[in-house]
Amino acid sequence: MDKHVRVLSITQEKFRQGENVVSICESYQIIGSEYKNHLLALVTSGGTQAIFSFAASKWIPESFSDLTIESIYPINDDFRLETSTVGTVSQCQFKLSSTYGQAVYYYYPCSSSPSFKEFAHFERDISLAKSVKLSQPNFQWLEAYQREDLLAIDRSIADGSVTLKKRESKFREELEKREHEYIIFKKFRIYTATWNVNGQLPSDVCLKSWLSVTDEPPDIYAVAFQELDLSPKAITFSESRPDPVWIQKVKDGLHPGADYEELISVRLVGMMLVIAVRQELRKNIIRYSTETVGTGALNFMGNKGGVGVSLQLNEAFICFVNSHLAAHTHEVDRRKEDHDEIIRRMQFKYGIVQRSIDEHNHIFWIGDLNYRIIETQGRNQFDEENYLELLKMDQLYHEMHCKRVFNHYNEGIIRFRPTYKYDPGTDNWDSSEKNRAPAWCDRVLWKGERIEQLTYESVMRLQLSDHKPVYAIFLCGVKTKDEQKYKRVHEDVLKRVDKYENDNQPQITVEQTDIDFDIIRFNETYTRDFTVANNCHLPVHFTFRGKEGKGSKICESWLQVEPTQGELITGDSLSVRLKLFIDQHTAWRMHRKQKESGSKVPLDILVLHVDNGRDIFITMIGEYKPSCFGFSVETLIRLNNPVHELDLKELLKIENSTDTGPSQPNRIEIPREVFLLVDYLFKNGLKTPNLFTVDRRYAKNPNINDIRDWLDVWQTTNFVGTPQTAGEALLMLLESSPEPLVSPLEDECLYADTFDKCREIIKILSIPKKNVFLYICFFLQEVLKHSTYNRSDAGKLAMIFGRVFLRGHSTSRNHHRSLPEKEREDRRTAFMYKFLVGDIREFVRNEIPIAMAISQ
Repeated sequence: MDKHVRVLSITQEKFRQGENVVSICESYQIIGSEYKNHLLALVTSGGTQAIFSFAASKWIPESFSDLTIESIYPINDDFRLETSTVGTVSQCQFKLSSTYGQAVYYYYPCSSSPSFKEFAHFERDISLAKSVKLSQPNFQWLEAYQREDLLAIDRSIADGSVTLKKRESKFREELEKREHEYIIFKKFRIYTATWNVNGQLPSDVCLKSWLSVTDEPPDIYAVAFQELDLSPKAITFSESRPDPVWIQKVKDGLHPGADYEELISVRLVGMMLVIAVRQELRKNIIRYSTETVGTGALNFMGNKGGVGVSLQLNEAFICFVNSHLAAHTHEVDRRKEDHDEIIRRMQFKYGIVQRSIDEHNHIFWIGDLNYRIIETQGRNQFDEENYLELLKMDQLYHEMHCKRVFNHYNEGIIRFRPTYKYDPGTDNWDSSEKNRAPAWCDRVLWKGERIEQLTYESVMRLQLSDHKPVYAIFLCGVKTKDEQKYKRVHEDVLKRVDKYENDNQPQITVEQTDIDFDIIRFNETYTRDFTVANNCHLPVHFTFRGKEGKGSKICESWLQVEPTQGELITGDSLSVRLKLFIDQHTAWRMHRKQKESGSKVPLDILVLHVDNGRDIFITMIGEYKPSCFGFSVETLIRLNNPVHELDLKELLKIENSTDTGPSQPNRIEIPREVFLLVDYLFKNGLKTPNLFTVDRRYAKNPNINDIRDWLDVWQTTNFVGTPQTAGEALLMLLESSPEPLVSPLEDECLYADTFDKCREIIKILSIPKKNVFLYICFFLQEVLKHSTYNRSDAGKLAMIFGRVFLRGHSTSRNHHRSLPEKEREDRRTAFMYKFLVGDIREFVRNEIPIAMAISQ
């Protein structure tokens, strides 16, 4: 079976009985840098016709499932097929537009089977369909094929043949498809003019007879000059400063019926282009750009070439080009080269984007194009009645007819005398020795849609130059947004793009996004499980990631997530476990987060990231019940009641206070919790082996929580632990302080090489810190006295308590930060060792003059 017949048969399978595919056309779209295959099908049903645009997941399609309906264009009164769209890609570009939208396509220029594939046949079939007129056409049959477009799943994304479009790109694409719903074409009057002034100074010349010749004032003026300056200096140095004298002459000559302002002027040697606009129109010109191209000597000098202005008026881009091409009758090929160079090199810059001449909706090319009459038979042939015959011998006419230059440009009918060459100051033809033949050198051409030429004339009364000025007036339909309609479409497209993203990107369903840990206490583990599931049509890869960006931690240190990533195919689910544990290193931070008791607060937020999808945020909430663990020794000393009787708000108020309260006789100035633990250990643990261990093996013992509760009520009898768990509880209590006990003097401690220096450092600590430090040291010396029984070692005790008292990296001395951790630990141990083996009894009595309970 013939390939095209087979494709037609496959396409027919997409439709119901009574709906017939009349013709098909292979085409493609250019989306960004990609070429996307499409199949266009002309379908008829009940006397009405429509064009269906299919995205083809493979070419040639093997079954109807390889074709996905993307757009539908009913052939009604609004339908248009335009092959003259301005663009940079050849005549193979065409635009389809109708009630449901519009889009640009490209067809392949030739086909081995023109009956189906060649665009000319497809266009003919559409033309025949348009000729069918029904009084009440019924297109209801099309509703069955309306995709909700963005609401449906895009199969090509699902099968991985294309990727999900970026939001901005998809938004622009869909908004452009619906331009017909909000775009109107507002009429603007554009005046274009050109004059080769032959190097003459403006002197007393008045330009009103050239620039102010209509009853109605134009909206935009584009006034072009050539040969403003013929001096070698101007040519050599490519003079680019706009001539203020000529610009003022232009402004003085503009239509008196409106107020104008100069938008921009651009010059290259003798060529200058002046753009003036009505003042009330200026706000509608969103942006503009200028460019110059020299094509003179060495294809560079500016005595020949072009200058241009690109501007955006409302939603349309308009380009004005003023060119001066190569002179002399025989230089036709050189003029073509100049023309080609201007088109190739004139690129208007808008930031990082460049826009060529052809990438404009409306183009006006004016200037001294220098095309001559092919042959002449005497001056009498320039009688008015012979103009049309003479134009047949015009070089530009022949070049455009042969499609060598100015493809798809238009020119109005010339009904004025040749504009070159005259004796300056007269209307007489050239009487010099050269006796140059007359010619229409000065021309106005245009290209684009919705342009109507109203006037095309020359002005004989201006006799300053050997050229006569020319002007043309146009009525131009410029794309303009109807703001109310645009707002409606804009909002609708936003919703549809949201739906497109939701339907065509990987998604994960989370059982719950608020995880409640309820009441939380120190040193207890809490777990919560939740389920993630993939209910979408795409495979999903997820990972928990840090809130601060790549490389940051995914959660607070008191939280653990298992697993941290996974992959789910459609229909799969997975249980995620959260473990929350507040230890001695995080308790003080939880106090700051909670701030007050009696309320649940956010403890952390997890970011569940879905590759190529949207992030999901999962919030952990809970209420932390404070304990004595996590407060500084200064705070604990200020307590007049046990922690159990105070709420967190009260505790934080005490922590932020600087008042230590009245001194009491015989009061030991250390936290009661420290005293209770040390007192128990002194009475019951001095002979206990492994009272303190380097590996902290008792840290996970559940008995620690019993001791926590015992301390929080200041119970003095019936201790609930063992000497080993009491020793670990003491270390954890000291470790849980927001800052190390010997702080901020850690670095000084690390470099104190004598016992005297060490004592001097301890002396300047705050009283609570100093008291606790000396109290613990005194107790540890008592432990060492019983080493025969408890097998304690001064070096190990110094290492254990050095890690607790001088933990972390102080920032008080920048030059100490670089110490390796092993060396820091050795120095911490050495500092503590001096107090464990040195004579501190006299030092303790001097620093804590009250009787030490531990010595009794």
